[in-house]
Amino acid sequence: MINNKITAIIMASGLSTRMGANKLLLNYKNEPIIQYVFEAVKNCLFHEVIVISQYDEIKKISENYKFKYVHNKKSDIGQSESIKLGILNSKPCDGYMFFVGDQPLIDEIYIKNMIFDFYKNLDYIIIPKCKNKTGNPVIFPFSKKEELLKLKNDEKGKK
Repeated sequence: MINNKITAIIMASGLSTRMGANKLLLNYKNEPIIQYVFEAVKNCLFHEVIVISQYDEIKKISENYKFKYVHNKKSDIGQSESIKLGILNSKPCDGYMFFVGDQPLIDEIYIKNMIFDFYKNLDYIIIPKCKNKTGNPVIFPFSKKEELLKLKNDEKGKK
């Protein structure tokens, strides 16, 4: 087993403008959607888990899991703010695994396979791909920290 020194950063600050309600709190099989992500992450023994959000309800769920919660006061700026807050509030680590909160079908096997691939070469960014489309979560090595901290507005790691 790999000594996992990756920080999991769960980004849960979205405004859900198209949805009209916080989609992370919508029920899926009797649980809030975000809780499925929390369960999968909890079972992977990350070095640290940080939840970035602006919502009190997400904070309460985070506390139930004993995850570190960071309040995003600037969620209107876009995803770059969640990325930066996660990195700036993390302990020294090998890399950062960024999760979005609306993936209720993600499971620990999928996550552990990505972590295994990351540890084959700590210089690579690990991005899942299906039918030529990239997705989430994504693992960035620690060496990309400064580049990620330069993101602005709604820029994402793809930049």
